[in-house]
Amino acid sequence: MALPPSNTIGKNSTTPEDPFLREVDEGVRRDQLTSFWKRWGIALVGAVVLLLGALGGWLWWQDQQVKNAGIAGEEFATALDKISVGDNAAARPVLEKLAAEGPGAYAPLARFMQAADQMAVGENEKAATMLQALVDDADLEPVLRDAARVRLARLRFDAMTPPQVVAMLKPLAVPGNPWFGLAGEMTALAHIKAGTPEPAKPLLIAIVKDDALPPSLRNRAAQLAQGLGIDEAALGLNPGLDQPATPTEPPAQPEAN
Repeated sequence: MALPPSNTIGKNSTTPEDPFLREVDEGVRRDQLTSFWKRWGIALVGAVVLLLGALGGWLWWQDQQVKNAGIAGEEFATALDKISVGDNAAARPVLEKLAAEGPGAYAPLARFMQAADQMAVGENEKAATMLQALVDDADLEPVLRDAARVRLARLRFDAMTPPQVVAMLKPLAVPGNPWFGLAGEMTALAHIKAGTPEPAKPLLIAIVKDDALPPSLRNRAAQLAQGLGIDEAALGLNPGLDQPATPTEPPAQPEAN
């Protein structure tokens, strides 16, 4: 009895045609790869080289930034040490260099210290100009601009009108702001100076009740508040708050026999 023809040709087939088909398929693939490499090979190599070069440049830049920041930090610390011992003249060249080319925050910090140096030698107008430049520099970190704003307000307080002081410090004279203590105190003083003490009262009460503020600042605020008629209960005074020092009589000297 004759068996029917087998129909097993497929991917598992081992017919004589399979080696020939595989050779044809591999030849086509080689031709495609060769054509692709001729067309895009140089571009791919160039892209890889550019990518590796960019990565290497970025890593080098990062390393240089770290080194430059370390050097600037040492120079800034040296300048502060000179200032702390009264040798401002030796600190000035260092501050001038950092203000011009210091990395990161060291440039504005150096400019801030230059303004303080001008104040120390009585050049208040120059200092005010430097501080105003910091306040107006939109590229600075807000904390540095706010520090310059508070310092400028203290420097120009007597020359400014009360509304000018209030307007300058309004963004900072808010409980919870890092500069609330000083900004709130100056704003309250401006209101008192203008003859409108009522807006000063809640600011002074908030300063007195803020345990995070220095005792000396809270003590000044308590004195001002009490001068405006605010009683101790409203201020929430407690034994932990420094009270104004009261003069005492010197001890009696023994009489000579």
